[in-house]
Amino acid sequence: MIKIYGVFFTMIIGIILQHTYEWSDKNPFIAVLAPVNSSVFQHLKLLFTPYMLWVLVEYEHYGQYEKNFIPIKAVSLFAGMFIIVLLLNLSVKALRRNVCRIGMAAFVIATLTAFGLDYYLTASNLRVLPAANLSGSLLLFLIALAMSFFTFYPPDHPLFSDHFRSSN
Repeated sequence: MIKIYGVFFTMIIGIILQHTYEWSDKNPFIAVLAPVNSSVFQHLKLLFTPYMLWVLVEYEHYGQYEKNFIPIKAVSLFAGMFIIVLLLNLSVKALRRNVCRIGMAAFVIATLTAFGLDYYLTASNLRVLPAANLSGSLLLFLIALAMSFFTFYPPDHPLFSDHFRSSN
């Protein structure tokens, strides 16, 4: 049941985050948490920020008592982010243009994927290596670092361009 709350929390906060940067008068702190433009990379923040907030809530309530909590969250978040990149790039290649509704649909599908995978992996009671917690923590840290760094210093790559490009 808590996963369902997580899905709704993530979707609601993600939708709100879509315009938060503009509403904040382009506050640099908000730029780390919310999309600053319509690039594929910035769409990842729609999932990343609320998902990680929800992870903190879950960790406080029961996650600290589960062995696989961190690796499952890392894998689930990474899978959701991969879905966003895949769907946005495929839609741009197919339609040859940026459609806002596709970005939101990709976000919804990615959220459902992340929480579905999270539920499946949690329910399967997988036995993981002790190093998995360290690896999961490192992956979450690197994703957070990338979200911050590439917001202010985006590379010259279509993934980071302000609008999806079909020519690349």
